[in-house]
Formats: sequence, C-alpha cells, structure tokens
Amino acid sequence: MSTSSLSKAQQSQEPKRHLGFIDIVFLSMGSQAPFLSILTYGVEAFIIAGFLAPIAIILGTLLVLLNGFVVYELSKRFTKAGGYYTYAFYSLTKRLGFETGWLYVLYSTTYGVAYIFGTTYIIYHVLGVNPWIVGLGLLSVASLFAIMGIKISTKYAILTSLLEISIMTILAIVFLSSTGYHLYNPLSFHVSLGTLAYAILFGSSIPTGYGAITPVSGEAKDAKKTISRAIITVILLGGLLAAFDIYAIGDHLLFYKISASRADILHLIENRFGLITFIFVLFAAINDGILGSLGFIIATSRTIFAMSYTNLLPKVFSKFESYKGPTNAVILSVILYFMTSLFGLYFINNPFVAFGVLGTIALFSSLFVHVAANFSLIKISIKKFRKRLFQIIIGIAAVIFSVFELVNSISSASPIEVYIFMSFIIIGFLTAETLSMIEEENEQEE
Repeated sequence: MSTSSLSKAQQSQEPKRHLGFIDIVFLSMGSQAPFLSILTYGVEAFIIAGFLAPIAIILGTLLVLLNGFVVYELSKRFTKAGGYYTYAFYSLTKRLGFETGWLYVLYSTTYGVAYIFGTTYIIYHVLGVNPWIVGLGLLSVASLFAIMGIKISTKYAILTSLLEISIMTILAIVFLSSTGYHLYNPLSFHVSLGTLAYAILFGSSIPTGYGAITPVSGEAKDAKKTISRAIITVILLGGLLAAFDIYAIGDHLLFYKISASRADILHLIENRFGLITFIFVLFAAINDGILGSLGFIIATSRTIFAMSYTNLLPKVFSKFESYKGPTNAVILSVILYFMTSLFGLYFINNPFVAFGVLGTIALFSSLFVHVAANFSLIKISIKKFRKRLFQIIIGIAAVIFSVFELVNSISSASPIEVYIFMSFIIIGFLTAETLSMIEEENEQEE
C-alpha cells in the first residue's frame, strides 16, 4: 500500500473497541483525581459551607447521579465516540451539537488544567517549588502518556487509582480513630441557600470523572453495557468516598477545635500522623495532577475527533491510529492544555486562585453540557411518551436541577468567571451559525 493510500485509510478509520469495564472505570476514576479533589474541591466546599460540607458533597453527588442517569440512558443509544457532542448532534441539531462540543472542550480543558494547578499549589505550598516548573512538568508527563496512546494510559490509571482509593480509605479511618469515633451531626450546621448551592457546585465536581467516559464510547467493548455501568459505578464510588473523607477530616477538626477555614490539611496530616503517611498523601496528590489532566486530555481529543469526523472541524483531526487514538486531535488537545496552563501561570500569580477560576468555569460549562444532554434524552424519548415516561421525568428533573444550580452558582461566582463562560457561549453560537450559513451556501451552489 502506498503512503498516500495508508494516510487515507488512517484518516477514515473508526476506533477499535478494545477497552473493557475495568479500563473505563479506572480511567474515569483517574480523571476524577480522587485525593486531589478532596484537597481542592473538597477544601473549597469546606471553606464555603463549613462542617456542612459532607452534606454538600452528597447533594452534589446526587446532582451528578441525576445527570448521570440521563447519560446512562443516552450511552445505551449512542455508542460512537464524542459523548455529549454526539448526543446533541444526533438528537437535537447540528448547531446545538457544535455548541455542546465547543462547551465540552472548554469544560474538559479547564477542568483538566484546574487539577494541574491544584497539584501545583500543593507542591508550592508544602515544598516551595516554583509553580512554573511543577505545572508545566506535570502537564508534560500527562501529555506524553496521552500521545503514547490510551492502552498505556489505562494501565497506569488502574494501578495508581487502586493505590489512591486504598490511601483515601485508610486516611479517613485514621482521622475518625483519632477522635475515638466521636461522630458529629453535620445537619446541625446551617448556611444560606445560595451558599449551600455554591458548595454543592464544588461538591458536584468531585464525582464528575464520568464526564471523561462518554467521549471514549467508540473504543469500548460492548459499549451499551460497559459505558452505562461504568458511569453509575464511578459516580457513587467517587462521591461517597469523598464525602466519607471530608466528614472524617471535619470530625477531626471539630473534635480538636480547629477552624475549618484555617486548617492546612497536608500539614495537619504530617503533624498528626507522621512523615510516612504524609509522603503517601503527597504522592497521591502529585499522581492525581497527572491522572486528572490525562483523562480529560483523552476526552477532549475524542470530542475533537468526533466533531471532525462529522465535518464540524477540519478533517485533519479525524485521523485515527489503532490502539493509539486520534493522534492529531490529541496534539491539538495538548496545545490547548498548554495554552490554558500558560494563561493561568502568567496572568494569575496564585496557583490556588487559578485553580478556583478554571474550576468554576469548568463547572459552569459542565452544567451547560449536561443540560444539552438532558434535552437530548427528552427529545428522543418524547416520540414514545408512554413507554419512556421514566426517561422523560428523569430528563426534566435533571434540567430543573442543573439550571437551578447553574443560576444560583453564577450569582455567587466572580465576574471574570461569568464573563469568560458567557463569552464562550456567544462565540460558540456565532461559530455554529457561520458554519450553518456556509453549509447552506454550498448546498445552493451544488
């Protein structure tokens, strides 16, 4: 076969289905960055809601689970690569499909980079290492794994995620045992509805690793069963484990009368439980920075691939190599991640502030993407109203919950976060409209 023929074959090749249930679950758990989520999103929830934070995380998990049921149903109907973009593209319209894909790329990029800044803050705060070195170093490692291919990435995710889950479970038990298992009642603490909604927003970001599952549907074995089961497994495992850890930390802080807003969790672990425990925890945080960004680089690239495959992005990004993935889409994703990281490092001096800004934008984008998925489920179910009444109810409930959370959270966010999010929505709609006009003109000329 000639070089040009080989190139064309790779250009049109569809993904091979070689990922099993375990691969998908632990790649998703890696994307969730479980321990780093506690040290970043969990701490943010604690700062906002105080000792009510475990409840906020559980409510956030329910929000994610509600949206997860929607994606659970959609994943059984659409098994191609692209996830949320694919759902909107085939269920709603091309324009809404483009907008959903556009916002998903914003979500997955800012979410993945937020984890980079979360780890950067921890390493800088504890060891004093230059944030530029840490941030770009972690992203370079994650990018290398992504370029090497998804098979190698999933093997790394399985090994390290199992280790992290063990560390998190043991750490929670150690915190609880330090108080003699004197458990507190989080419901005895109260905050305003707006404050709780904002804490739920951060709590809901912890078990959203499943957001990286659906874009790789095209590479999953028996995708109808594998993807749907993995979604529910990851949401419950990640959300409940995080709530358990945050509760255990809160129990310790309350018992020893330590202010939740002033607590330094990493130094607290080092001082109370020794250097060995601290080293394991530090390893988990660093590893999560790599895993969290890696999982979402893969998800971003598969969304770009799907948009290219359906002619909404240049065809060059639809090139796919067996067991390695959409190489050009991966390279573009890596470039987007480095651009976002450089923006955060240059314009936002504090890595924790950068984490908060990017994390909030990611969460807004995630809620928008899920609203699109919710309407996709309603649209495909309405034709068989009686048979699919449950799916319609779930879709409507998810829309109401997501929109309520989005509106209340925007009211509590900083103006710059809202401006960036709204700007991307407007740019996405203008781009989708332009592409639609070009397509109509081409059809008229033909």
